[in-house]
Order: sequence, then C-alpha cells, then structure tokens
Amino acid sequence: MKASINIILFVSTILLNSCKQESFIQELFITPDAGFEINKTVYDVHESVYFVNTGKGQHFVVYPGDSLHVFNQPFNQGYATASDGTFSYAYNEPGEYTAVWIASSINNRNEIIESIDSMKISVVAKDGGLDRFTVFNIYKMPEYPGSVFFSSVGEFIAPDTLMCPVFFDSWRPSLTVNSFKAPQLINFSLSSSLSKFYWVDGGVEKEIRSGLSSSRIVKFLSGGKMSIQKFIVKTASGFTSEYYVAPVIIPKMTKYTVNGKNGVITRDIAYYNKFIIDLTLPAGTDLTSLKPDFEIMNNDPDLIDGTNITISLNEESQTSGVSIVDATSKKLQYKLIATMPGYTNPKLIRETIVDVVINLQ
Repeated sequence: MKASINIILFVSTILLNSCKQESFIQELFITPDAGFEINKTVYDVHESVYFVNTGKGQHFVVYPGDSLHVFNQPFNQGYATASDGTFSYAYNEPGEYTAVWIASSINNRNEIIESIDSMKISVVAKDGGLDRFTVFNIYKMPEYPGSVFFSSVGEFIAPDTLMCPVFFDSWRPSLTVNSFKAPQLINFSLSSSLSKFYWVDGGVEKEIRSGLSSSRIVKFLSGGKMSIQKFIVKTASGFTSEYYVAPVIIPKMTKYTVNGKNGVITRDIAYYNKFIIDLTLPAGTDLTSLKPDFEIMNNDPDLIDGTNITISLNEESQTSGVSIVDATSKKLQYKLIATMPGYTNPKLIRETIVDVVINLQ
C-alpha cells in the first residue's frame, strides 16, 4: 500500500511540474510580428546594410536574397540575427534583391509560429566593378641590374575610362613579349569574384582571366597606331559595365645635337619620365646662341601626328633646328607633353622632363 501511495505522489509531482513548465513557456511566448527597417533602399556593392528590428518574436532570421540566401529556395540558408534582432550585411554583386525577415516563437505545444516581412533592396556598382587594371611587364628596364620590368598601371580619369602610360622604348617592331605591339598580358581585379571580364575585339567579346598566359590576347593597336580598347565586366546577376583603356606614350627625346655633336641620352633611374642628356662641346663654343637639333620618339608617324607633341624650354615653345637657346648656365631643362594622337580627351596626356648638361672639352 505504501508503494502505491509513493507512485501516486511521484506521478502527481510529474504532472504538477509539467503544468508549471507549460505555464512558464506560455508566459514566455511572444506572438511573432515580423518587421524591419533599413536606412535606405539603394546601396553600393560591398556597402553595409544595417537591418533594424521593428517587430516582435523570440528569434529572427534574415534571408538577404542574393545567391544561396533566397527564401523558400532549396539548399538556401538564412542568417540568425543578434538576440535583439540587429543584423548587417554587404552584397557582393549589383542587382535587385528581396530581403525576407522571419520572426518566430515556440508555444507551449512546441509549435513554431512564424511571421514574415520582406523588402526590395537595390545594389548598384558605382564604379562598375573594375577595381584595378595593369598591363603586365611591358618593358624590361636595362637601367637596372637583373630582370626589372615596367608594368603600366591604369589610372582612372573617369568612372569608365583608364589611362595606361607606355614606355617609348617598348614601341619596337618585334611582336614578341616586352613589346607594346605584341598581345599584352593583363592583370586586373574585380569587385566580385563572381564577375567575368571581357575584351571587345572587333565587336566580339573575348573573356580574359587575370595574369594567365592563355589570356595574353589583348592588343592596343589599330592600323599600326595605338588605340583605345573596350572591356566589359559582367556580374553573375547580369549587370554589365563598359570600360575604355587608353594607352598613352611617355614621350622621349631620342636625339639631341648641337654643332654636329650628339648628346648621350640616359634615363634618370629614379623616375620613369625623366631623362638626362650629356652633351660635350669643344672649349670656346659660344653658349649664348645654340641652335639644337632634336627628335622626339624618332619622329615616328604612328606616334606623332604633328599636333600631339609640344616641346618647351622655360615655358617657351621649341622647334628643332630653329629655336636659339642661351646655355651659358650649361644646364637646360625641356618639358615634353604628349597627348594620344587621334583623340581629343585632354586627360590623355603624359609629360617628360629632359635635363641637358653641357660640358666643354
């Protein structure tokens, strides 16, 4: 009889505890009401989107709506928020996304009750998706020991236009590597690893991959002259951006002669656009009225059209074999300015400084 009483008491205790637990769960239960806010609806790629909870519930999950995070799609997952419902996220691709916010609670019957809210979020690529563009190892620099190469790093002069400086010495007839007349190897980085990069060759889009020898196909020539090339970035979400890359020659004075004496031209190894010309003249030469003969880039007609090169000395325009200079200081400094022949964009420009040092012997 005592055992029976103990069993009855034990069962009663279990039932009492169970009732207390259900009552406790019921007291904690919050009827879910999904709601969230963001401070704007249009964001840049990689910009943080801050989600603020405005609803109620015990747990909150966000489906941002980009690849592998789309609500109600197989194998897609959402993100749990902080306990207060705060959450931040950055999209890697431009596009239109539907962010889904789920608030949930568990009732005393272990049932999950959910409430859902959603919002459209636009993500744009303000820079189009191209972060860096380099024409790799254009020219081997003989001024340095070992194997030192010049790579042309593209400079954005507009959101869709880059300028790449080019050494004149790389303008050689050879079609092999280290000549700008050859197909070039391009290194680049995109805003998203899911995007693809294309060179447009005669209207045909040809995919190139950064730094791969198999992608050494890009040519910056048209009719033997340097020409602007078109590239395209395509994102996984279908967003397309166009870019234009302009090669601009760094002008070089390739000949400097006074009274039949040729100057020795070398590059200042500390700068890619500074040169030094050592000119030795006979003792007693009248330095007050020298008339230098000079050439710029061998007067190559594919690089010079008669209007795209200016030469100045002390801000005065100079003409080979015509301009008379006073060199009594035995030092002259010329400035060469080259624009891209055939194009009117004033930002497509490169400058060179040439220091002439005169010795009397």
